[in-house]
Amino acid sequence: MTRPPVLVTAPAALPVSLASVKAHLRVDHSDDDDTIKTYIEAAVAHLDGYAGILGRCLVSQAWRQDYDSFSQEMRLPFEATEVEAITWRNREGQVATVATANYALDADSAGSYVRFQGAYDFPRDLHEARPVAITFLAGFGVIPSEESSDPNPVPGPIRSAILLMVGDLYRYRETARPGGTPEVEMSLSVDRLLTPYRRWSF
Repeated sequence: MTRPPVLVTAPAALPVSLASVKAHLRVDHSDDDDTIKTYIEAAVAHLDGYAGILGRCLVSQAWRQDYDSFSQEMRLPFEATEVEAITWRNREGQVATVATANYALDADSAGSYVRFQGAYDFPRDLHEARPVAITFLAGFGVIPSEESSDPNPVPGPIRSAILLMVGDLYRYRETARPGGTPEVEMSLSVDRLLTPYRRWSF
């Protein structure tokens, strides 16, 4: 049974800054800052994490995936950059951590997975409910501070798509025109920019 992952630590920053979005929108006042921030959050939520359409994480964040048992290869829901810990609970509810020497993070065309060493003896005294948990990091990286000269780790096409999405949300404030006619859909350019980065969860 595949269970939805749990967000452990949210990203510390959004993939695009308020300043960069306002520059894109050519907005030179602060009257709409709160509205623009909400639109940025909405656009990112549409793409990022377990519920996002990309099937991957953007800015570095920590997740936990629970499993009903161990297996030689354990698939992760996103492309992971690091495994923070693998833990398991016994029937009494006591939690133990698997030593890092017993596994490795690997990836193939289907995404990331944890591969256990062949000599590792899997615990057998497992708790009946979600006894195994893998906590891992996912995302393209940490967003640098405004004072830093480090580049933004989120690929340019994804950031450009977010700018276009926010632009559409900012321009079209309602879901329909007077009379019930639907507004235009999001720019077709958004889909073209995002297509190379789409991944499917396991």
